[in-house]
Amino acid sequence: DDDDDDDAEPSNDKNSRLTPVKEVLRRIQWDPTLPSSSFTIIHYDRVEDNLSETPFDAPNNSITGKETQFVFALPEHRIEGVKYLDRTVWDKERRLDCVFGSMNGNGETIDQVIESYDEWKRETDEREKRNRLWQIEILNELNSILEERRVDELKDLSKNLMHGEWDVDGVRDYVKRVVGLYHDAKRVNAENSDDDDEREEFTEIVDYLHLISDLVALLPYALLREEILNEVESVVRRCVGEGSETSVATTASQPGGALPELKEEELEEKFVKGSGAGGQKVNKTSNRVILIHVPTQVRVECQDTRSLTQNRKIARKRLRLKVDAFINGKSSRTSQKASE
Repeated sequence: DDDDDDDAEPSNDKNSRLTPVKEVLRRIQWDPTLPSSSFTIIHYDRVEDNLSETPFDAPNNSITGKETQFVFALPEHRIEGVKYLDRTVWDKERRLDCVFGSMNGNGETIDQVIESYDEWKRETDEREKRNRLWQIEILNELNSILEERRVDELKDLSKNLMHGEWDVDGVRDYVKRVVGLYHDAKRVNAENSDDDDEREEFTEIVDYLHLISDLVALLPYALLREEILNEVESVVRRCVGEGSETSVATTASQPGGALPELKEEELEEKFVKGSGAGGQKVNKTSNRVILIHVPTQVRVECQDTRSLTQNRKIARKRLRLKVDAFINGKSSRTSQKASE
């Protein structure tokens, strides 16, 4: 292969191209400092027609040929990713390489990944736990608006979008159908209310869309998450009129008791350049928000979207929850949800 010599080492320009997976596999195979048993290959399984994970050291029991190790018998085009323990360190679709540091690896190498893995794992587990609790709160509120049947339909719509080949038109259709669920629920509520004087006030469409945006912000797929948030934002603007300062992430739509109010003069806010997947725009723009509540020194970070404005608002919601937990302990909203 004429390109072998060129591929042997990644380009000096870390963002010029993604290091080929064959070089990643060679590094894991021959570098004595890397424990090959800690790596897993994510690949397309033609029999099951889905993505599968196989240990790097697994023997080849299914692919014809002389190669005894499965990962090297597997055609390269079927390899979608490489993981070190629970962390993805090479991903073809996301153009992520944290083995040699190319493309969206942003210079981070496998040695750095291994050294910082325990801290990464702890932060990841805490974030996932926090997100699960927040998701429960949002779904409970949506259930009070849509009722269970429509919430189940919302979940199905979301799963189909995430696991399919989505595009801009698909996102627009998704948001349109999500809005349709609201109008259907509102219509049924009106039909079931015989007396206008006794009819309960139904949730406003903008408040409903705030909840949807909060739910979307928890999605793990950055590009899809941003596309949906932008589309929901456009619907909100149409609802409230152009020129309104109302934003998708403005209002904290949370059930239960009131959370602590945050005074802007008590907040310390920093903006730093984004990191991780999302392309060069994220990595060159100061859209990552670090927010500190000075009286308690409670700290949060947010880089959920490419929009600095949205990240600032999401960070404030998260900080309210963390300050609530800091002040109220077991009586805080997060702790009460965890004990249910």
